Amino acid sequence: MQHYPVTLNLTGKRVLVVGGGRIALRKLQGVVGTGAEIVVVAPVILPEIQALPDITIINRLFQSSDTLYANIIFAVTDNTEVNHLVGQNLQDWQWFNNTGNANESDFYSPAVLRRADLVVAISTDNLNPVRAKQYKGILQSFFDDKLS
Repeated sequence: MQHYPVTLNLTGKRVLVVGGGRIALRKLQGVVGTGAEIVVVAPVILPEIQALPDITIINRLFQSSDTLYANIIFAVTDNTEVNHLVGQNLQDWQWFNNTGNANESDFYSPAVLRRADLVVAISTDNLNPVRAKQYKGILQSFFDDKLS
C-alpha cells in the first residue's frame, strides 16, 4: 500500500506521547515548536525530555483516559503490551503511531531535514527507517555544502 505524505498544522492540537525514553525524545523534538499542546505520560522520563519547552509531563503509568482528547498519539514505550493497550483506547478520529508495531499505526514519522525555509521529509513507507536516516545524512551534507 502506498502512503500519502503530508505536512500538518498542529497549532492547538493535542499530541500525546506515551513513553519517556530515546524514541520519545526524537518524536518530541519534531513536535516541539509546532504550536501543539504536548503531553508526555511515563513513569520514567529522560532529563532531556524534561528540559524541553512547552510540554506537560505526567509522571505515571499510562491510563486509558490519557487518550481522550489527543489528536495524535505516539506509543513509544519499550513494552509492546503497553503500546498495544494505548492503541486499544482510541476513537476513530485519532491518529495513532505505535513505534513498535507498524501494523497498528495510522501513520509513520519520516526522517526530516530542516534548513531555513526548506523542509525535506524522507520516508521508506516504514519499510527501512535506517535507510531513510542514511538518505537524510546524504541530503544534509548536500544542503550544508550548497547553502554555506
